[in-house]
Amino acid sequence: MKDDSTSIANYFVKHKAKNLCVNAKGELLTYLDVYQKAIKPPFTATNRQLVFCIVENEISALSGYFALLVANAVPMMVAVTISTEKLHHLASSYRPHFIWLPEARRKEFERADCMLSQDGYCLLNLHNPERRCHDSLALLLATSGSTGNPKYVRLSHRNLYSNAESIAKFLELTSNEVPITTLPPSYSYGLSIIHSHIFVGATLAITNKTFFDRDFWNFFHDIQATSMGGVPYHYEMLKKLRFTSMNLPSLRTLTQAGGGMDTKLTMEYASYCESSGRRFFSMYGQTEATARMSYLPSSEATFKAGSIGIAIPGGKFWLEDKSGQIFDCADSPGELVYQGPNVSMGYADSYEDLEKSDERHGVLRTGDIARRDGDGYYFIVGRRKRFIKLYGNRVSLSDIDGLLFESGYVAACAGQDNYLEVYALNIDAEKAKLVKKLVVGSLHIAQSAVSVYGVTEFPRSDSGKIQYSELQSQLGILLT
Repeated sequence: MKDDSTSIANYFVKHKAKNLCVNAKGELLTYLDVYQKAIKPPFTATNRQLVFCIVENEISALSGYFALLVANAVPMMVAVTISTEKLHHLASSYRPHFIWLPEARRKEFERADCMLSQDGYCLLNLHNPERRCHDSLALLLATSGSTGNPKYVRLSHRNLYSNAESIAKFLELTSNEVPITTLPPSYSYGLSIIHSHIFVGATLAITNKTFFDRDFWNFFHDIQATSMGGVPYHYEMLKKLRFTSMNLPSLRTLTQAGGGMDTKLTMEYASYCESSGRRFFSMYGQTEATARMSYLPSSEATFKAGSIGIAIPGGKFWLEDKSGQIFDCADSPGELVYQGPNVSMGYADSYEDLEKSDERHGVLRTGDIARRDGDGYYFIVGRRKRFIKLYGNRVSLSDIDGLLFESGYVAACAGQDNYLEVYALNIDAEKAKLVKKLVVGSLHIAQSAVSVYGVTEFPRSDSGKIQYSELQSQLGILLT
């Protein structure tokens, strides 16, 4: 275990007498269970080694991830939906020494030795050469794994600790909290919920069930869950399920992040929480800042709906103009810049980057355009680069353009959070269906989140570059 007060791992010792996880079967995992697992072989062999970690919301899966943290390994979180081909490509780029994955996927690494097989998960030794990771490196998280070309963010022990501490502070978390899992651990928002509750010694209610499963709500009632989080899509689905009419006496807190949510919908949930004595927090963050950078206090949720709020404890925001000069004018847009101890060390594209030190030095240029109102609350009004968030995952529009080009289509993508517009050159309705099928399949999103327009030309600047900001539905014919 890392002997450092700024390590999340130390909290497994601090809270060792408490229950860490419980599932619908009543199975329990204690903080002490994790510690004892981590200090024995084979987990002791993972110290400072890169370990691919393919886990979902199951106690057996998460117990391995937690043990890796305590053993001072460097877990690299990989989505459970990754294909065998992409997993091997990733392994070729990063050359992990070990991999913690479901037993059912063990056959994908036939030459590996199984060091441990337990409760449906196993730890494999891939026999790659041992490679040094920077002493500060604690975790690798993908910025977005949906376009097939994810960048990984290098997070330090200090990053994880400071963000967990800050989130626990502004949410006023205690050991009496029982958050129920609604987001995958490979997603920074989902993992930040886990880490911030470990910080206070809370008990995690672990389930893979979704809102549409009756078993989810049965477990919610049985375990008396106190909070849950979601991205905008989750709250849209909850509205269809008439969530605000449900009898959930144990629920105290709702949190929302993963992209901007419709202001009207935000108001609905904020008003529901206000009238029922609960709390609703809108939050803003990026994986590059570990998870959260800002929050809208629950007391302001109805008055400032649509705002990302204020910087988290320990963090600081400012705005810069196009020339990089800081300005302090209310309601004037500029690039949002964040400073705080949770800002990541930088990116990684391969194993060669794992030795790098901190390249950001606590400052993150978010790429988002924001304004600050007269009360000091921030509002996102646009993006500098071509990214949108779809169901909580940040997606590169350029990557989608490239994907379509490789498939024989000339297209330019635009849109907003949770809605993608594809403008394809000289296609008919039948080809539009194929385009939509390709995009939906590649991003693993609902068909309703994508529209395909047929266009005869793209708006271009004098230099011939496509003017993406001028892509509008009026330019083309809606084909699907």
